[in-house]
Amino acid sequence: MTHNQFDDDHLEHVLNNAPKLSDRRSKEEVLNRLLADARLQDNIHLQEAIKLPIDEEKTLQEQQHQESTETAVTTKRKVRRWPIFMGVAAVFALTVIVGSMSLKNKDINVDQASAPETANYSTMQDERAAKSVEKHDALMDSNIVAEHERIMSLRSSVYEEDLTDAVVFHIGLASRDAESVPMTYIIPNERVATDFGEDKPTTLKMYEKYAPQIEEEAKGFTSYHPYEGELKEKGDKIIHVLPENNDYDIASAAVNEYLGTLQDTFSDSEYNDIEFENPDGTAYEFSQEGEPSKSMALTSSNHFNYYLYQNEDGAEYLSPDFRRAFPTVTEAITDMSNINDDIYKSVVPENMTYTVSEVAEGVIVTFEEPLDLTAMDPVRATQLIEAMMLTAASFDKQLRLDNVVQESWEGFDLTKFLPKPVGANKQYMP
Repeated sequence: MTHNQFDDDHLEHVLNNAPKLSDRRSKEEVLNRLLADARLQDNIHLQEAIKLPIDEEKTLQEQQHQESTETAVTTKRKVRRWPIFMGVAAVFALTVIVGSMSLKNKDINVDQASAPETANYSTMQDERAAKSVEKHDALMDSNIVAEHERIMSLRSSVYEEDLTDAVVFHIGLASRDAESVPMTYIIPNERVATDFGEDKPTTLKMYEKYAPQIEEEAKGFTSYHPYEGELKEKGDKIIHVLPENNDYDIASAAVNEYLGTLQDTFSDSEYNDIEFENPDGTAYEFSQEGEPSKSMALTSSNHFNYYLYQNEDGAEYLSPDFRRAFPTVTEAITDMSNINDDIYKSVVPENMTYTVSEVAEGVIVTFEEPLDLTAMDPVRATQLIEAMMLTAASFDKQLRLDNVVQESWEGFDLTKFLPKPVGANKQYMP
C-alpha cells in the first residue's frame, strides 16, 4: 500500500501538538449534567445505574437507624459506594452520548429494529413461546371439536345429552311419496323463553309458532304445514276442525299421509288422542270411510320399525316403513332385514343374520357372525345401530348389541344397553 509521506508527517505533527483534553469537574457535576440532558431522560440504563445506589442509600439509612451498634468503619464503606455508582453511571452515559454523536457526525444510519435490546429480545421470545402454546392448545381444541362434530354428524337421532339447554319439537314432513317422515328439531331454551315467556308452551303452541318457520320445500319435501283449518286443545285431546274443502281427503294416500304427519307431530306429547270435526262441531266423515270418523290414538299404536328413506335431493332419513305397526319389539326388529318395497330400504346388510331376545332391561340383538363395524361404511354402520335403537324405543325399550367386534362406536358403549333416542332425524330450527 502506498503512503503519501507529506500527509503522514503532517498528520503526526498535528496529533503530537494537539492540546491535551482534561476535565476537572467532579463526578457528581458530570452526573447532574447528564441527568439534565433531555436526550437521556428515557435512557433505561442510566435510570437503572442511579436506582441501585439510591435504593441502597435508603437501605443504609434504615440499617443505620436500626443498627446503631455497627462500627463507623463499616458505615463509611457503605456510604462510599454512592460515588462509585455515580461514577459508573456517568462514564456509561458519557459513552452513550459520545458514541451517538460520533455516529451522527459520520452519517451512519442504524436500523434499530435489527438490533433489539436484550430485554426486548427476551420479551419477544416469551411472546413467541406463549403464541406457540396457544396455537398448540387451539389445535388440540379444534381436533376435539372436529372429532365431536364427526361423531355427531354420523348420529342422526336426538338424545338426552343434546337437550342440556334445549327442548325438542317433533313434526312429520310430507314426502314426494305421500308419506310422513319424522323430524326432531332442537330449540334452545333461550329462544323458547323469548317466544313464550316464562310459561311452558304446550305442543300445540309450539306447533303454531315453529311449523310455519320450517322451509319444507328447501329440504326436498312438499309444502304441507301449517294444517288447514283450526287446531285446538280439549283436555288430553287435540281437535282438528277441518274445512269443508281440504286436501287431506282427496284419496286414500292423501288420508294416510295426513294421519302420518299428525302422529309424527303430536305423539309423545301431552295429548292421547286426536279428533276430527266439521266447522259445526260434528264428527268429520272421511270420504274413504263412509261414516263419522273416530278419534285416533297418538300413543299405544305407534310401534314401528325403522328403515332408510331417501328424499329427492339425496338426503337420507330413518323413518317407519309405511307406518306398519307391530305387536312386539321382537317381531319389529326381526322384520327389519326384509325388503318390503322400493321406497324404503333396509338398514340391515344382505346376508346379515341375528336373533332378538327380550329381557327385563330391554331387548338384545345377537349377531350370528361377529359384526365388524369397521368393515362397513361408517354411515351405514351408524344407521344400522340407530334404526334398531329407534325401533326398540318405539316400544319404550333400550337396545343392546351382542357379538360385535368393537366395544364402542361413534360414542356408543356397545358393552351396555344403549340410550333411548328422543327422536329421529335431528334438525335445528332456522
